Amino acid sequence: MPIKAGLIAAALAITLPASSPASALNGHAETSSTDEQMITEWGTKWQQLFEAGDVEQMRDMYEPDAVLMAHGALPQIGVDAILSFLGRNKAAGNKVTIDFANEDITIEGQRAYLTAKYWMTITLVNGQVLDFKGRSFLVYQKSRDGLWRLWRDMDNQAPDVAAEDRPVR
Repeated sequence: MPIKAGLIAAALAITLPASSPASALNGHAETSSTDEQMITEWGTKWQQLFEAGDVEQMRDMYEPDAVLMAHGALPQIGVDAILSFLGRNKAAGNKVTIDFANEDITIEGQRAYLTAKYWMTITLVNGQVLDFKGRSFLVYQKSRDGLWRLWRDMDNQAPDVAAEDRPVR
Protein backbone atom coordinates (compact mmCIF):
# COMPACT_ATOMS: atom_id res chain seq x y z
CA MET A 1 0.00 0.00 0.00
CA PRO A 2 1.09 3.52 -0.73
CA ILE A 3 3.91 5.60 0.69
CA LYS A 4 6.97 3.54 1.53
CA ALA A 5 7.39 -0.17 1.03
CA GLY A 6 8.06 -0.71 4.74
CA LEU A 7 4.96 1.17 5.79
CA ILE A 8 3.03 -0.55 3.06
CA ALA A 9 3.95 -3.96 4.31
CA ALA A 10 3.18 -3.06 7.89
CA ALA A 11 0.06 -1.27 6.89
CA LEU A 12 -1.38 -3.73 4.51
CA ALA A 13 -1.71 -6.50 6.91
CA ILE A 14 -5.30 -6.83 6.05
CA THR A 15 -7.63 -9.61 5.74
CA LEU A 16 -11.23 -9.70 5.46
CA PRO A 17 -14.12 -10.91 7.38
CA ALA A 18 -15.82 -13.05 9.89
CA SER A 19 -16.08 -15.91 12.50
CA SER A 20 -18.37 -17.09 15.17
CA PRO A 21 -19.44 -20.47 13.90
CA ALA A 22 -21.67 -22.62 15.98
CA SER A 23 -22.85 -25.58 13.98
CA ALA A 24 -20.77 -28.36 12.46
CA LEU A 25 -21.02 -29.61 8.92
CA ASN A 26 -22.54 -32.95 9.96
CA GLY A 27 -20.96 -34.56 6.92
CA HIS A 28 -22.90 -32.45 4.41
CA ALA A 29 -21.26 -30.41 1.66
CA GLU A 30 -24.19 -28.15 0.88
CA THR A 31 -23.99 -24.51 1.81
CA SER A 32 -26.52 -22.35 3.52
CA SER A 33 -27.17 -18.81 4.58
CA THR A 34 -25.68 -19.92 7.90
CA ASP A 35 -22.33 -20.48 6.18
CA GLU A 36 -22.45 -17.00 4.66
CA GLN A 37 -23.42 -15.56 8.04
CA MET A 38 -20.53 -17.39 9.72
CA ILE A 39 -18.06 -15.97 7.19
CA THR A 40 -19.48 -12.47 7.58
CA GLU A 41 -19.24 -12.76 11.37
CA TRP A 42 -15.67 -14.01 10.97
CA GLY A 43 -14.88 -10.71 9.21
CA THR A 44 -16.46 -8.60 11.92
CA LYS A 45 -14.50 -10.43 14.60
CA TRP A 46 -11.27 -10.15 12.60
CA GLN A 47 -11.80 -6.40 12.15
CA GLN A 48 -12.36 -5.86 15.87
CA LEU A 49 -9.32 -7.88 16.90
CA PHE A 50 -7.07 -6.28 14.27
CA GLU A 51 -8.04 -2.74 15.24
CA ALA A 52 -7.52 -3.56 18.92
CA GLY A 53 -4.13 -5.11 18.16
CA ASP A 54 -5.23 -8.39 19.76
CA VAL A 55 -3.72 -10.46 16.97
CA GLU A 56 -2.91 -13.47 19.17
CA GLN A 57 -6.66 -13.96 19.63
CA MET A 58 -6.86 -14.42 15.84
CA ARG A 59 -4.77 -17.60 15.90
CA ASP A 60 -7.72 -20.01 15.63
CA MET A 61 -9.21 -17.95 12.81
CA TYR A 62 -6.52 -19.17 10.40
CA GLU A 63 -5.64 -22.54 8.93
CA PRO A 64 -2.14 -23.63 10.04
CA ASP A 65 -0.84 -23.32 6.45
CA ALA A 66 -2.53 -19.98 5.75
CA VAL A 67 -0.82 -17.44 3.49
CA LEU A 68 -1.21 -13.65 3.59
CA MET A 69 -0.25 -11.81 0.42
CA ALA A 70 -0.57 -8.12 1.27
CA HIS A 71 0.05 -5.52 -1.42
CA GLY A 72 3.69 -4.44 -1.46
CA ALA A 73 4.84 -7.07 1.04
CA LEU A 74 6.43 -10.49 0.89
CA PRO A 75 4.03 -13.40 1.47
CA GLN A 76 3.53 -14.30 5.11
CA ILE A 77 3.33 -18.09 5.33
CA GLY A 78 1.84 -19.79 8.36
CA VAL A 79 -0.10 -18.45 11.30
CA ASP A 80 2.92 -17.26 13.31
CA ALA A 81 4.25 -15.17 10.41
CA ILE A 82 0.79 -13.75 9.67
CA LEU A 83 0.13 -12.78 13.29
CA SER A 84 3.57 -11.19 13.58
CA PHE A 85 2.90 -9.18 10.42
CA LEU A 86 -0.58 -8.13 11.56
CA GLY A 87 0.74 -7.08 14.97
CA ARG A 88 3.37 -4.66 13.67
CA ASN A 89 1.22 -1.54 13.89
CA LYS A 90 0.17 -2.15 17.48
CA ALA A 91 3.79 -2.91 18.42
CA ALA A 92 4.85 0.41 16.87
CA GLY A 93 2.14 2.30 18.77
CA ASN A 94 0.12 3.12 15.66
CA LYS A 95 -3.67 3.31 15.63
CA VAL A 96 -5.41 1.41 12.82
CA THR A 97 -8.99 1.47 11.58
CA ILE A 98 -10.18 -0.76 8.80
CA ASP A 99 -13.51 -1.14 7.06
CA PHE A 100 -14.74 -3.69 4.57
CA ALA A 101 -17.57 -3.87 2.07
CA ASN A 102 -18.17 -7.43 0.97
CA GLU A 103 -18.81 -7.71 -2.75
CA ASP A 104 -19.29 -11.44 -3.28
CA ILE A 105 -19.27 -14.63 -1.25
CA THR A 106 -19.22 -17.90 -3.15
CA ILE A 107 -19.29 -21.17 -1.25
CA GLU A 108 -18.33 -24.41 -2.96
CA GLY A 109 -18.26 -27.36 -0.60
CA GLN A 110 -15.58 -26.90 2.04
CA ARG A 111 -14.17 -23.72 0.46
CA ALA A 112 -15.56 -20.22 0.39
CA TYR A 113 -14.34 -17.31 -1.72
CA LEU A 114 -14.91 -13.73 -0.68
CA THR A 115 -14.09 -10.49 -2.45
CA ALA A 116 -14.39 -7.21 -0.61
CA LYS A 117 -13.36 -3.60 -0.81
CA TYR A 118 -11.29 -2.33 2.09
CA TRP A 119 -10.28 1.04 3.51
CA MET A 120 -7.54 1.27 6.12
CA THR A 121 -6.28 4.29 8.01
CA ILE A 122 -3.09 4.13 10.02
CA THR A 123 -2.33 6.98 12.38
CA LEU A 124 1.36 6.86 13.22
CA VAL A 125 2.61 7.81 16.67
CA ASN A 126 3.94 11.07 15.20
CA GLY A 127 0.41 11.97 14.05
CA GLN A 128 0.98 11.27 10.35
CA VAL A 129 -2.11 9.68 8.76
CA LEU A 130 -1.80 7.05 6.04
CA ASP A 131 -4.82 5.95 4.04
CA PHE A 132 -5.02 2.79 1.97
CA LYS A 133 -7.85 1.36 -0.07
CA GLY A 134 -8.26 -1.58 -2.35
CA ARG A 135 -9.71 -5.02 -2.67
CA SER A 136 -9.20 -8.30 -0.81
CA PHE A 137 -9.67 -11.82 -2.10
CA LEU A 138 -10.06 -14.39 0.66
CA VAL A 139 -10.29 -18.16 0.57
CA TYR A 140 -11.76 -19.90 3.61
CA GLN A 141 -11.78 -23.61 4.46
CA LYS A 142 -14.44 -25.27 6.55
CA SER A 143 -12.79 -27.50 9.11
CA ARG A 144 -14.06 -30.77 10.52
CA ASP A 145 -15.22 -28.85 13.60
CA GLY A 146 -17.56 -26.83 11.36
CA LEU A 147 -15.61 -23.57 11.68
CA TRP A 148 -14.59 -21.47 8.71
CA ARG A 149 -10.92 -20.47 8.85
CA LEU A 150 -8.92 -18.26 6.53
CA TRP A 151 -6.59 -20.16 4.22
CA ARG A 152 -5.49 -17.55 1.65
CA ASP A 153 -5.67 -13.76 1.78
CA MET A 154 -4.58 -11.46 -1.02
CA ASP A 155 -4.90 -7.67 -0.99
CA ASN A 156 -4.24 -5.06 -3.63
CA GLN A 157 -4.76 -1.40 -4.26
CA ALA A 158 -7.66 -0.90 -6.62
CA PRO A 159 -8.25 2.35 -8.50
CA ASP A 160 -12.02 1.86 -8.44
CA VAL A 161 -12.25 1.79 -4.63
CA ALA A 162 -13.08 5.39 -3.71
CA ALA A 163 -12.43 7.00 -0.35
CA GLU A 164 -15.95 8.47 -0.34
CA ASP A 165 -17.44 4.96 -0.55
CA ARG A 166 -15.96 3.93 2.82
CA PRO A 167 -18.72 2.61 5.09
CA VAL A 168 -19.82 5.02 7.79
CA ARG A 169 -19.29 3.79 11.35
